[in-house]
Amino acid sequence: MRLGIIAEGKADIAVIKAVLKAAKGIDGSDIVQLRPSEQFDETDLNELNFSNWNLVLQSCGDEHLLQTFFDGLAEDALLVVQIDTAERGEAGYDIAQPLRTKGNDWKAYSEQLYAIVKSKINEIVPETYRDKIAYAIAIEETDAWLIPLFDTACKETAQYANPKEHLHYLINRIDHKKRNKYIDTDKKTLNYSYIAKDMKKGLKLCRQKNRSLDLFCLDIENKVTN
Repeated sequence: MRLGIIAEGKADIAVIKAVLKAAKGIDGSDIVQLRPSEQFDETDLNELNFSNWNLVLQSCGDEHLLQTFFDGLAEDALLVVQIDTAERGEAGYDIAQPLRTKGNDWKAYSEQLYAIVKSKINEIVPETYRDKIAYAIAIEETDAWLIPLFDTACKETAQYANPKEHLHYLINRIDHKKRNKYIDTDKKTLNYSYIAKDMKKGLKLCRQKNRSLDLFCLDIENKVTN
């Protein structure tokens, strides 16, 4: 089975690939990166005036893009759509509920928000392809999916409004020598490809502590036939 990915950025794709490998043993050679394409990086996208979430939603409605992927394969195919919910209140994304409040049932909050965003994506994807989509909807960012690898005490990572910042904080607390492996020294950012490798052993724990990741994995397990 061939899988395509539409995602906000290359870091998200690295995480998605690691999850697919850990959950179903899907090799990178079976994955096609549709958006962002491999020849572009986030700097290129910014120069094209694309918001990353906007790029994802536009790509979901691009019938030519989807048709080229699905109809160009003789075998079964599935398209993974990754989008964060952190910017959901922005114009064009237009999702205001549910609200983050103190005392939230974070599992229920994740399930509600996941369902609302999934419905929005379904409205955009051409009907022909709606049953061929797997939903990687990250509450609030895919960084949250990685937090349990470094913070086993958290109950549900949706409690963090800024998971990227929290992930940076957790990694900065690690012993210096080991910490350097998780940092891309050239770009001074996290090395998501390296961090995501820990999903091989840590996926079960991450799923227990992140409902949106668990929902994505359940979707993949139901739709991917090995």
